[in-house]
Amino acid sequence: MIKALFFDIDDTLIARKSSMVNESALVGIRECKKKGLKIIVATGRGYYLMQPDIKERVPYDYMITVNGCCINDSKGDVIKTYPMDEDDCEALIKACLERDYTFGFKFDDSLQVYNHYKDFTDRYCSGGVLKEWVSDNTSTRDYHKTHGLPLGLFVFSPNSEFRLLEPEFPKLKFVSAVKAAGSNECFSKNVNKGKTIQYLCDFLGVTLDECMAFGDSDNDIEMIKMCGIGVAMGNSADELKEVADYVTDDINEDGIYNALKHFELI
Repeated sequence: MIKALFFDIDDTLIARKSSMVNESALVGIRECKKKGLKIIVATGRGYYLMQPDIKERVPYDYMITVNGCCINDSKGDVIKTYPMDEDDCEALIKACLERDYTFGFKFDDSLQVYNHYKDFTDRYCSGGVLKEWVSDNTSTRDYHKTHGLPLGLFVFSPNSEFRLLEPEFPKLKFVSAVKAAGSNECFSKNVNKGKTIQYLCDFLGVTLDECMAFGDSDNDIEMIKMCGIGVAMGNSADELKEVADYVTDDINEDGIYNALKHFELI
C-alpha cells in the first residue's frame, strides 16, 4: 500500500516557464492527502526559491530541497542538511573563476551568486524565480565562510563544459540542470534525492516500497529507482523513462492525475 508520495517540481508539478501547479495534479494530490498519504516535494531548488504556488496550495508535509541536500518541514524550517566539503568548495570557486563561468552556491537559506550576477539572474530567474530572491556575493565571495558551507553549486558554462571538471572532484556528483541552457549542478556524491528519501522514510516510519515518486529529469533517477513505484512524466528525459516503473502522460496532459488514477490512489 502506498503511504507517501514524492513530487519533483519543475516540469513535474509546474511546467517550465510557468509559476502555477498543474490544476489536475493539485486535485489529485489533495485527494491523496485527504486519504492520509504523506505529501513530499523533492526538488533541486532551495526552499527560498520555491514558487509561491507550491507553498500556498500544495498540502505538503515535508520538502526535500537542493537535490536532497536539505530537508524542510511544512513551515520551511530546516530538519537536516548535507553540505559539501570545504576543500571542494574552495577548489570549485578557483576553477570557475579561472574559466570565468557564471555560477552561484546554494545554501540552506539562500542562493549566493559568486560571479556575473546579472548574467546569472537573467538566465536563472524564470518559472517563478524572482531576481530579488537571488543574492549578490560577487564582491566578497565569502558567504561560505561567514554562514557555513554550501549544499550545492549551480553553473552556466559554454556547451556545459563545466562537466569536464568532474574527474577532478571525485566526492561530488555532477548533473545537468537545463541541457539546452548549458547549466549544470554539483553536490556531494553521497547525497541525492533517493538517499534523502530513505532518511525521511525512516523518520516517518514508512518503507520505500510504500512510496511513489514522480519526476522528469536525470537528477530524479535515484528517487525513481528507490521508491516502490517510480513514475516518469511523459515529458521526461529518456534516461529517466528507462528506469521508471511507469511512464505517464506529459505534465500538460494531466500526467500526475492520470498516474494516480492508474494506480487507484484516487
